[in-house]
Amino acid sequence: MWTLQLIFSSFIVWCILVCCAGLLQRLRRRRKARSPERITPGPYADQDPQAPAAIGTDTAAKQAVQTAAAAHPVKFAIVICAHNEEQVLGHILQDLQDMHYPADRYHTFVFADHCTDGTVALARRFPGVTVWEHTEGGRSSKGKVLNDFMPRLLSLPEPFDCITIFDADNQVGPGFLAKFNEAFTAGAAIVTGRRLAQNPYDSLVTQWYTMYWAMVNSMYNLPRYELGLSAMVSGTGFAFRKDLLQNGWYSCSVSEDVEFTFQQNLAGHRVVYVDSAFFYDEQPARFSVMWSQLRRWCTGGIQVCTNYAWDWFSTFTARPSWRLFDIFAGVYLTGLFGLTAICFVLNACIMLRDGQYLLFFVPTLAGYLATILTGYLAARLSGRPARKLAAGILTMPIFYSLLSYISLISMF
Repeated sequence: MWTLQLIFSSFIVWCILVCCAGLLQRLRRRRKARSPERITPGPYADQDPQAPAAIGTDTAAKQAVQTAAAAHPVKFAIVICAHNEEQVLGHILQDLQDMHYPADRYHTFVFADHCTDGTVALARRFPGVTVWEHTEGGRSSKGKVLNDFMPRLLSLPEPFDCITIFDADNQVGPGFLAKFNEAFTAGAAIVTGRRLAQNPYDSLVTQWYTMYWAMVNSMYNLPRYELGLSAMVSGTGFAFRKDLLQNGWYSCSVSEDVEFTFQQNLAGHRVVYVDSAFFYDEQPARFSVMWSQLRRWCTGGIQVCTNYAWDWFSTFTARPSWRLFDIFAGVYLTGLFGLTAICFVLNACIMLRDGQYLLFFVPTLAGYLATILTGYLAARLSGRPARKLAAGILTMPIFYSLLSYISLISMF
């Protein structure tokens, strides 16, 4: 029990140190931006030794990247998986029509999975959109749909450079592809954008999600971008070079995003976070929907932990790096989350049985307050008014307690 707590605590300390170091590095870069311009190695560079040379983040370097990106924009294949999304699909298709990017440099593919409403007809009304229908067998998961359609996409004669993944209920800013184009021009292999809640104040559940994604953006992805580590793909709003799928797209878990992140890090590619490429994602407003989604996330995380444990160990021992250790800590933290809940409950029972009330109360209160403070900082860093998210901030420990419990039951 104590061993599990020690391992979990070590991962937590590591994540806190990375977060603090990354945010400090962010402040240093902002200060350097006010200094005389210099071209320096920047955080866009991929770990792949065959990746193009990266250009840094100073003003002159940014201008060089922007000039090169504008002169030779990459061509995107935009993939949207949809199941009966007639009510929301039109928003993102219209956003893509209004994109500030050359129209001949991107094309949208809608993978329609057993749609029985007007999703297919709606998508076909938009120019520059190709619809592929999946009607065989029963309804599939997103990962299975991608498994089925990616080979068809990769076999097209049209020379796409990069593939971008969106969900049907997303909305995207007009500069999204331009920002991704700059990142790929600077040498990135995989890029993820800034995920924002589309409905942050609808319910307590949407407030929890709003702060959760704010934490992922500002306290996980951004610090790792600054330190040259790997961000985490979160299911939508990300893109990757087409050549990364030379061996095809393969997903065997229900969390294809975490699995893809892990696979590519093992192959030597890190995920680059682009804070200025923002998109909006509709969050679940009902507790039952949240429960199902968190259950799927936890189950998928545990599947990745078990399926790739040996692959990670063999890769890390052959080519040790902070990037591989960090992605291990981030993914396996999910797998240990439920075990830690068991340790906490057992420790609490022992302390209360022995009358060690103060020893139980003080750490518990400290953890509660730390979670509230983290939620508040995440809200501020995301630009959301903290007062509108007050209910979510004060109850954020409940969200993480639920996540811990769901992680536990997902192990069985």
